[in-house]
Amino acid sequence: MIDLDAITVDALERDPYPVYAALRDEAPVAHIPCLDTWMVTRWRDVEAACQDPVAFPATVAHSPTDRALGGVSMMTTDGDPAKRRRRPFDPTLRPRSVEATVPGVVERLATSGLDAIAANGGGDLVHDYFEPISVRSLAHVMGLADAADDATLIRWFAGLAAGVSNYEDDPVKWAACDAVSQEIDEVAAPLFARRLRDPADDLISHLVAAGEGPLEDRLTFAMPSLKLVLLGGLQEPAHGGATIADCLLAHPDQLVAVRDDPSLVPAAVEEGLRWTAPIGNLLRGVAPGTTLADVSLPDDARVILVVSSANRDRDVWGPTADAYDLHRPKRGHLAFATGPHYCIGHHFARVQLQVAIRALLERFPRLRLDPAYDVVYRGHEYRSPKSVQVLVD
Repeated sequence: MIDLDAITVDALERDPYPVYAALRDEAPVAHIPCLDTWMVTRWRDVEAACQDPVAFPATVAHSPTDRALGGVSMMTTDGDPAKRRRRPFDPTLRPRSVEATVPGVVERLATSGLDAIAANGGGDLVHDYFEPISVRSLAHVMGLADAADDATLIRWFAGLAAGVSNYEDDPVKWAACDAVSQEIDEVAAPLFARRLRDPADDLISHLVAAGEGPLEDRLTFAMPSLKLVLLGGLQEPAHGGATIADCLLAHPDQLVAVRDDPSLVPAAVEEGLRWTAPIGNLLRGVAPGTTLADVSLPDDARVILVVSSANRDRDVWGPTADAYDLHRPKRGHLAFATGPHYCIGHHFARVQLQVAIRALLERFPRLRLDPAYDVVYRGHEYRSPKSVQVLVD
């Protein structure tokens, strides 16, 4: 029987999947002492909770997400308040808008990154390719291109991610997160003030228009959701892309299949997102009297819906659930969640990933992992390879 007291934050950071497998088999709804949080790990339970905001509301007492982002975001409220916070992002992130502008932006950024990798005979696909594509295209659609460089945006992500995943209430993580959150506020305030005076067709203008009252009130309303998009907008495309590239390079037969038939790129992307969901957990509260999988949950519980565990549930994905297989029968995964909080940026992320992966494989037909380096994954809330070193001819 799994010893819940023996689970540590470090073990989850190193590799949470053995823990998730044991929990699915023995304790699919369980309190994890090291996080002071309940984990839900089976597909059917995660899916059901995602689609039931009454029993599992997005509003959570002692929420590290609200603490990290500086207030309530579209992800941590339900119903009309959530829709009101979500609506300003629609003009920028709806599929039609994404298709009109994002592919061309990503193609230009991909060409620049691939040129640099070619000149060096190789490089790190995380830092030299996927992260720059992700942060620059995100800055483009958000109207932040002139306000923050690549290194700043990546640093912002790291600080926010440390706070959002800080269930254990580590003061060192809070210090890093608080500093970054304050810096984002200081950078964004003059941008909001400018767009309040002189609106444009960008995300910040839409956010300013959605608020009410003086600038300070509009910032209080908009900034938590803006930070949420900054967080997810790097994690899914950049770190998901590194995972997908590593999986293909580690499976030569599947790499050859995608090179021979580029129409398989979307399948390669979706399987990579399933195999290691870049954002692995969804935080929820619990309504009084809620029971899940025959477990009565405390009224004040914090619950993590572990989509990364659900995406490897053998009852859904079969005995090869832990393997990367782009030929797997097609079905939807939970990397972008489901229900009313389905990720608003899912199409933006998918377009980035498909364009970037296709460009990488077309440019370097003999791309291969550098045998001098190991590919090491870290994280449970946000999981990705720290680097993917490659060689090219």
